[in-house]
Amino acid sequence: MTRYVEIDDVRVALAEPVELPTDPFVGRADELRMCRVAWGISGDGTSLVDGNVLPLNFRLEGPPGLGKNEIVYEIARRLDMPLYIVQGHEELTPEDLALLLTPDPEAMYGEVPPLTLRASPLATALYEGGLCFFDEINRVPDRALSPLASVLDVRRYVYSAMTGINVRPRDDEAKKRFRFCCALNPSLSNAGHVLPEYIEQRTLPVIEINHPPFEDVHEIVRTSLKPSPEFLAAFTDWYHQQERQDISVRQAVALMNYAMNYEQHVGGQKTNVFDHVAQFIVGRRS
Repeated sequence: MTRYVEIDDVRVALAEPVELPTDPFVGRADELRMCRVAWGISGDGTSLVDGNVLPLNFRLEGPPGLGKNEIVYEIARRLDMPLYIVQGHEELTPEDLALLLTPDPEAMYGEVPPLTLRASPLATALYEGGLCFFDEINRVPDRALSPLASVLDVRRYVYSAMTGINVRPRDDEAKKRFRFCCALNPSLSNAGHVLPEYIEQRTLPVIEINHPPFEDVHEIVRTSLKPSPEFLAAFTDWYHQQERQDISVRQAVALMNYAMNYEQHVGGQKTNVFDHVAQFIVGRRS
């Protein structure tokens, strides 16, 4: 059911938090610790520390498929707080970060739906005091990031140019709870998609997410897909024989999934199956 609130005497529909995955989280103890320190979270990850120091808006940087999103999901799960996600893309506008006019979701079927103001995930997290994760932030045009300037400092509001409304936390407790982080793929920055300096300086510290050790990859594949011991052994042999430390966690899971499906539908020795299907998941080396 859509939730409505009054902001400056205007009825606004709030965004819904994401439904968090329930897969077990594996590894990344150091990265989690750095994120929790930046956000002012207790050592066990279950509560926000009530202190006088403002939380920092950390930035996760790393290639795709290494688990940047999963780190944020794990933080939200442990805190048991709502998580709102902004997905960065090239067509994003400043109003996409504030308030939007959309058809009323409660309009009756068959009638022309009236328009309603809907808060973005960012504006909702700010208003309610939730967690906001801006994924692939360096895909977004510079102009669209301008509303973040007032969100990521002591002002703590996002301005809607369309309505003239400043969306602020609803009370002091919401202001204390609000947390922001973002993630980016450095290869996009190398290709010219760089963050404006005022956003770079407002999204610190930078926490690099690199390829995990094979033991973590192995455990993620085992817990997420539950393959047979024979399949896990064949995957381990393939990984070490091919020296594919460059594959991402996402590719490893897809590789195991495809190999299991291939054996079920086509057959073949497990080791040979991995050799065959790997070219379709991680490609051939030159």
